[in-house]
Amino acid sequence: MEEKKNIQIRERAGLEESRLNQDFIDFLAKWSTPVLVVVALIVGGNYFYKQYKDRQTTKLSEGFRELSEAATGANPSPDSLKAVAARYRGVASVGELASLKAGDAYMRAIIRGVKPGADVNADGTVKEVGDELTAEDRAGFLASAEEQYRLVIESSANDPSKTLLRLGGLFGLASVAESRGDADKAKAAYEQVKSIASAGSEFKHFIEVAESRIASLPKVIAVAKLPTKASLPAPFKEDPKPADNITIPTVDAPGTSAVIGPAAPQPAEPAGPQPPATPETAPAEKPAEPAQPKN
Repeated sequence: MEEKKNIQIRERAGLEESRLNQDFIDFLAKWSTPVLVVVALIVGGNYFYKQYKDRQTTKLSEGFRELSEAATGANPSPDSLKAVAARYRGVASVGELASLKAGDAYMRAIIRGVKPGADVNADGTVKEVGDELTAEDRAGFLASAEEQYRLVIESSANDPSKTLLRLGGLFGLASVAESRGDADKAKAAYEQVKSIASAGSEFKHFIEVAESRIASLPKVIAVAKLPTKASLPAPFKEDPKPADNITIPTVDAPGTSAVIGPAAPQPAEPAGPQPPATPETAPAEKPAEPAQPKN
């Protein structure tokens, strides 16, 4: 009886194990494909995210390298900086930094009175006359600088990590207004600086700078309204004076010439009575020889 019971237990265990195996097979048949898809998505997502981060890191490094190259030198090209800003817009802060430096390059050219990239002599004069800024150049550069500063302000408005860049754009906007002699717009920009800087303790010193600039606006605007070299008319060139000893023909004696120039000094008149001139005498005649006696 005991042996028969053991046989029945083994049979039930085999049937139970077979049923469990079949349930597992059914489970895999039903859910294996979705599970594999989810696993593949997770693995693939991690792979592509890593690739994306690597590309972003590489692009960020390239952006800062190009920005450094474009900003090198005392008189960088704002066009090169604007190209970097457009190419790396949205890559960390590369775009905002490039736009900020482009605006500064325009303002630096206005202060110096020469075009960006122009060769300047040791005394500050330009080597090429065409490199000096005209009144039209100055107005165009101010408009371009304002455009770049506004790009920085707009792109950093909703990002607290770019507050410093936004403050830089506002200071640049105020400098443009000062250069145009617009005290109201300059003051409005400085008031924005004060409002933004008051939100964080790390920017408190910008409040003092803005207040100082507001207080000095009357003097700054007075200087800005002085005529610039570019706005002055070209200097009047006098006709060259005739050089000494220029020969021109006379009217009353055709074919002859007279000399225009300082009069030749005249001999001084002798002082006192002069002795009468001695008349010239004819040479004395030779006496005739005496006649010889005839033999």
